[in-house]
Amino acid sequence: MAAQIVFRTQGTATSFISTTNGVPIFLSASQSVRFLNTINNTPLFLSGSKKEVLVTTSNSTPIFLTNSQAIAFVVTPDTATTKLLVLKIGELTFDSGQTYVEVPDATGEYNATTNPGGWNPDGDPPVVGRPARDEAYLWTVYRIWSKSAADGYGINTQTPASQADETEDPYVYTLTFPTETIDNEAVPIRGIYQIAMMAVPLSETYSNYIGDENLIQRAEEYPDWYLTSVGVMVDPDVVNCLNNKRYHFLQGVMCGKCDEEYLNFYGIYVGMLNAMEVQEWDRAVEFYEKLKEICACESSCGC
Repeated sequence: MAAQIVFRTQGTATSFISTTNGVPIFLSASQSVRFLNTINNTPLFLSGSKKEVLVTTSNSTPIFLTNSQAIAFVVTPDTATTKLLVLKIGELTFDSGQTYVEVPDATGEYNATTNPGGWNPDGDPPVVGRPARDEAYLWTVYRIWSKSAADGYGINTQTPASQADETEDPYVYTLTFPTETIDNEAVPIRGIYQIAMMAVPLSETYSNYIGDENLIQRAEEYPDWYLTSVGVMVDPDVVNCLNNKRYHFLQGVMCGKCDEEYLNFYGIYVGMLNAMEVQEWDRAVEFYEKLKEICACESSCGC
């Protein structure tokens, strides 16, 4: 007589089978997930999309394998300090030639309901992780992602010569864009910028950090430093190109036409803005280069 137990129902049936060779078998008619125990000490992780994995292994060499683009951020967090202050950059104001931009602090004062990330109100008892405005300096620095790291740009922090407004309240910093020579004329470097505003302890001196290519990374990692940033495109030619194409598109709409080339152009522009919003800088630069290419051979007309 066989030592087998079978359960039958009028609907779905489930069988649990014991075998003599000690090998468990899992069968499924739909998507399944398997967890296998093996005698091999090498863990293997496969994914078809972006993943975040935290791994502890007995092997000194962990292996990560993906078949699509992945981004990894490795930081050793300070578990003793919680950053309650959440900096905010206000509306940026450019001059007509995009030679400079005014960067305002829009963080505001702390309110438990309407602004939980604000500065600690003046006169309130000190709060760890939430300094008052007069308990921190504000500095503005930047990156130019559309220029290569080999030329000193890209991920490298660009530090202006001074931070004369670091104690101002309200804080508005005028950031003058660096220049390059084109056709014997000095013009602002055009491209995709990441403008970063950071709050640092009063014990810090900005002149000690001038030329520090890792200053933004430091602000991200130091427990008593605070950071926020925003992406912008600095290129008057592309802005004028966009405005001209929009004008001709509206002229065409009035004549009952639909310029699909403009819609494609505008879609690329929106994609660039969205990429900067989520700080996918390489993707934003790709969109920017496409916009420049289209504008270089612009041939729009009205009705």
